[in-house]
Amino acid sequence: MATKHYAHLMEEFVVVAAPMERVATVMTDHELMVRWISGSVQFTPVDGWQFAQGARWRLTLSGVGRLLEAHYVVYERRPGLILWAFHGFWEGFDAWHWLEQDGGQTLIQNRIEYNVCIPGLSLLWPFTVGPLMSWDAQGQMQRLKQVCEER
Repeated sequence: MATKHYAHLMEEFVVVAAPMERVATVMTDHELMVRWISGSVQFTPVDGWQFAQGARWRLTLSGVGRLLEAHYVVYERRPGLILWAFHGFWEGFDAWHWLEQDGGQTLIQNRIEYNVCIPGLSLLWPFTVGPLMSWDAQGQMQRLKQVCEER
């Protein structure tokens, strides 16, 4: 992968009291994923509900339809990692890592590196959408933790 510099970085972490296998299920099972994923986005599979390398997805922001759309592809997939590459109104990478910790816990990291591709929007982003996205991501991680820790 060629090194590219991105203007924006968002990173969130959460530790869950659940084994890696449970986290992997919560990350990829349709019924579980819709319980924790942000309500401000519509994340739709193009090739069916799958997370294999090359699987294509589409992201739109709720309320604006296809006006702000991004095309996602699973760039890399291995145990404990789903790495998405995306392009559209923004471009970059969205990495979901989950790593086993002591005591049956798992550390989940979501790291998004991106550029905003719409010139006017890129100027407003740090003062508008960027902070809202960060706040929304924090809530998403708390919902993810809750779903992972359900017995």
